Amino acid sequence: MSSHIWPGMGYCRPYPTASVQRLEGDPVRKSDRNARILILGAGPGGLSAAHYLRRYGYKNVTVFEKLGRVGGLCRSVTEDNQAFDLGAAVISPAYREILKMARRTGARLEKVYGAEAFSMANEAGGEPYHRLLDYLAGRSSWRDYLRYLLLCLRYLWTRFLLREHFRRPGWAEIHLHPELCVTFAEWLQKNRLQELTRLFEIPITTFGYGNLDEIPAPYALRYISPLSLVAFLLSATRFARFLPGVLLLRRFRYGFQRFWEKVAWDLNVRLNIRVKSIKRTDQGITVTYTHPMQVIGDQVAHADDTTLFDYLIVACPLLKEDLEQVMDLSEEEAWLQSRAEFIPYAVASFEIADLVLKERVAFHLPLPPLGEPMIISQPHPDNELMAFYARLPSAEPTPDDERQLREHIERYVKAFGGRINTDDDWHSYDAWLY
Repeated sequence: MSSHIWPGMGYCRPYPTASVQRLEGDPVRKSDRNARILILGAGPGGLSAAHYLRRYGYKNVTVFEKLGRVGGLCRSVTEDNQAFDLGAAVISPAYREILKMARRTGARLEKVYGAEAFSMANEAGGEPYHRLLDYLAGRSSWRDYLRYLLLCLRYLWTRFLLREHFRRPGWAEIHLHPELCVTFAEWLQKNRLQELTRLFEIPITTFGYGNLDEIPAPYALRYISPLSLVAFLLSATRFARFLPGVLLLRRFRYGFQRFWEKVAWDLNVRLNIRVKSIKRTDQGITVTYTHPMQVIGDQVAHADDTTLFDYLIVACPLLKEDLEQVMDLSEEEAWLQSRAEFIPYAVASFEIADLVLKERVAFHLPLPPLGEPMIISQPHPDNELMAFYARLPSAEPTPDDERQLREHIERYVKAFGGRINTDDDWHSYDAWLY
């Protein structure tokens, strides 16, 4: 997800923090507390930016969201009185700003622990599960476990030495460090940490951030901070349930989206907004948009409106061609948008009968072909609802992707001895460019 702020082409690190990086003059001056600020997108980036702008005294902050809900890629549902996340699901101790917002809003967190590995290579017969630690370490001897642990410690130390590069949001000076301007796979190779590839494929590739030879090293290094890696490693162990939650990955008890709803309660968020045009003039930024005006029974009346703002923050993932339909881009902005890359990712959920996962999450390792689930999640062992996460094979999501993903899910659960519960009408499918 990307965020941009006009004028001045500053950048906003949307998640987990929302501070503004100065590039061409200070985009939002301290003396300008009454500035009219528009944020496009009520996902984590937009809402966190609005939250902190409001806390720092900016009074006229408006958030436009095209959907009828807030949360972006955080989507929560309730099935049989239990909350499920069908999108972003966990946070680490490194998400300090998110944790602060959770305390302010009273959102409750609970520990995430336990993970299994499985492979469909044995689907013709035998147990699909295999030991996660054996896979990560490469073998099953204590010597290999020790070597794996030492490699993890070396990464933690190497990443700690780089901490100054990631204290501030944005990437304004990253080009001054060419050793970091490579893919994460290259960075691991140069630092003799390539044997940790299997480990990093889990929080990066399976979570939808691309292959290690696709994702830039600075993105991965900021994401996999020492705190996050330690939390990930500890949460995957069987004894994690006995550890304090501050050391582990955690999830919101009532869902990640419900947390963002709490954040949005104190903000001026307008839903179901369709932006038609954005024009920049000497007076400010003029936005023309369509919005719901009146609801009478099943009828919804819409109205066109035009409002002048002083600043615009784009906190949603827009393709260059989409952005050009509503506004004129400068040469620099057009270049920036053309460089953005997106990954087609999907999550499907079904009620699965006759199956309870050994742990609450299972990873397909080695990684499966594109289009097949990489993660199976069952947050509640007494609930049949499971979520399946996959990277799609097409450049953009297509109807065939959903059909093929369901076929793979049917094959997967059959290998585990389960089946899709066709007597229950629960099913969801969401695909997006990540």
